[in-house]
Amino acid sequence: MEALAAYAGGCVTGALCVQPPGNAFSALLSAGAGLGVVCFLPRQWLTPAGPEEPPGETPQEERPRLSVAATRLEAVAESLSSLAETVNEVYDAFPRRCENFRWVIDNTHDTLCANCGRRESCWKQEYAATLEGMEALRPVLEQQGHLEPNDLPGQLSRCIHPAALCATATRSFALYRSRKEAHVHAEALRTALTEQYSAVADALGVLSEQLGRPGTPEPYKSGRVASFFTSLGAPPLECSVTLDDLGRTRAAVTLPRTRFSPAELAALAREVSGLCRRAFEPPQVLSCKGMTTLLFSEKPALRAVFGAAGVAARGTISGDAVQQFCSPAAAQMILCDGMGTGRPAAVDGNLAAELTARLLKAGFTAELAARLVNVALALKSDEESGATLDLISVDLYTGTARLFKAGAAPGFLVHGGRARAVGDVSLPMGILGGVNGQSRMVHLAAGDYAVLVSDGLLVDGPGWVAQQLELSAAAGDAPEKIARTLVETARARAEKAGRPDDITAAVLRLEPC
Repeated sequence: MEALAAYAGGCVTGALCVQPPGNAFSALLSAGAGLGVVCFLPRQWLTPAGPEEPPGETPQEERPRLSVAATRLEAVAESLSSLAETVNEVYDAFPRRCENFRWVIDNTHDTLCANCGRRESCWKQEYAATLEGMEALRPVLEQQGHLEPNDLPGQLSRCIHPAALCATATRSFALYRSRKEAHVHAEALRTALTEQYSAVADALGVLSEQLGRPGTPEPYKSGRVASFFTSLGAPPLECSVTLDDLGRTRAAVTLPRTRFSPAELAALAREVSGLCRRAFEPPQVLSCKGMTTLLFSEKPALRAVFGAAGVAARGTISGDAVQQFCSPAAAQMILCDGMGTGRPAAVDGNLAAELTARLLKAGFTAELAARLVNVALALKSDEESGATLDLISVDLYTGTARLFKAGAAPGFLVHGGRARAVGDVSLPMGILGGVNGQSRMVHLAAGDYAVLVSDGLLVDGPGWVAQQLELSAAAGDAPEKIARTLVETARARAEKAGRPDDITAAVLRLEPC
């Protein structure tokens, strides 16, 4: 009623201002008719509308839900990290057990000599000579692993139980060696465990950070995409379309577990592109616990073309392994070289490459992936294991490339037609408790090449490789052809030098989309 009264008052005031005054009556008649119509409208039609959410605002429940998930992940990450730190602090607080050969002497004395009638004579009156004779047994035990009576030195010739002394000293030395090996094994296990805790904690921290800034939701587009999947008979469990900090649109649709053919994925990408008015790539498919998630990303400015070639030093089994694939936003190329040649090297090389690829696809960074693979190689078997890791990750939107090397041979970049070697000396994975890797960032453009090689290809140094790459780039050769040319040339050089080794080359070329 207050609104109607204010409206009527305004109408009267306006009518009195009309010139000439004779026209005021018609204005008042029109205002009265308007008031009458308003009075007969249903009350619910006149309910004031709530304030509109400004553009870019998210539903009130969505951001808190993501924030809670990010906070819980961060808490788990901190717990794992503190667990690793606590284990190391407790270990450092305990006194070290520094056992040496003197432990063998003491154990032999306590087991045999303590009950002997000549103990006073041997271990008090002639202590220096007895100790000197026991120390002389060390090289014999280390070389043979056991003692015979004729191995006893002159200082111990007065012993009245030579056979028992030899047997006791042999058992004590075997126990000493086993205790030492157990200590080394426990130290390696502790290092591996704390390294794994720390790496997983860092990975969860990165994931928590990503969840904490999920991008700006676009509810209208999310609703359109959800309605589209519902019309297909597959109502989504979750559907979100977001705009990230760089202005790229992403869509994530979670469905009950479903299989899609490549043709179906391409068709879905076309439909979702039309709904969101953005050009999407065929989605990445993630399946877990009875659910399938489709991740749609905008088409990048660049695309990667891969090529690889390799040859074993002897036979058909090579210790080198290559992984080449594209994630939603980046091209990934991995080359791992197992230590040595043949089947053992092939096991280490393929294990390192496969695990690294899985971790990268799951969202781990190169450094975190290397730390976890290092633990896996260290604990794979009792035998010494090791493999190099050579990795390049190229952002297909910007051309920014990140190189990571752990013990790998120098790689090559061809930018603007000029080739240059990249990479410094470092240790492979599986050798130390941590990873001594190097990382660097470079920028690549369409037409540039990135080349990873095993050390067997550099039998004559990197000079000829750079020259060959410049010739191949000038000719516009395909990556597969370049890799094959490098491997065949390197093999001929290795045979001439008489230094056979596993030889592998992996090549990536960027092209405009």
